[in-house]
Amino acid sequence: MYSWAMITGDTPTTTDALSFRQSLGCFPTGVCLVSTIAENGKREGMTINSFSSVSLDPPLILWSIRNDARSADAFIGSRNFIVSVLAASQHALAQHFARSAPDKFAPWEHEFELGIGGCPRLRQSAATFECVTYSRHAEGDHTILLGRVEQHTRTPAPAIILHQGRMGSLWELAGRENPAP
Repeated sequence: MYSWAMITGDTPTTTDALSFRQSLGCFPTGVCLVSTIAENGKREGMTINSFSSVSLDPPLILWSIRNDARSADAFIGSRNFIVSVLAASQHALAQHFARSAPDKFAPWEHEFELGIGGCPRLRQSAATFECVTYSRHAEGDHTILLGRVEQHTRTPAPAIILHQGRMGSLWELAGRENPAP
């Protein structure tokens, strides 16, 4: 893969990381749980908001992980991962998996089952994508992971949204009640 800086020789300008992060927070995005199983058999999971679709043929999705994240080696080295688009009712789960813990799955054991490649799969979510790692791309301080979707499911549950540091349903963030279906 090619990086624009590698092609042009451009030197990036320094930016205020906090200000940049706050500007990125102006873009509402979904909140997902990504999970895998490490080479040593340890389950790994984390809350992300870097999920995106890439291609319909082949079916590809992507997400990115900070290279210095505690579980980066497990995710980058894994053959499989599962992305679950979290439902608005899963706020506590999203917050839990956003924090560090020796075994994040222990208090939520009943919420998971085995998925592709032995990865922990959330039983309920707005949507689930079970993936085989398709490619990895190191860019800046993150690695972008592309997954070929082997199986996917969806439910009518509204997804949880992150906007300017607040999580909630679209209606909660807009200050309105959920309209009738």
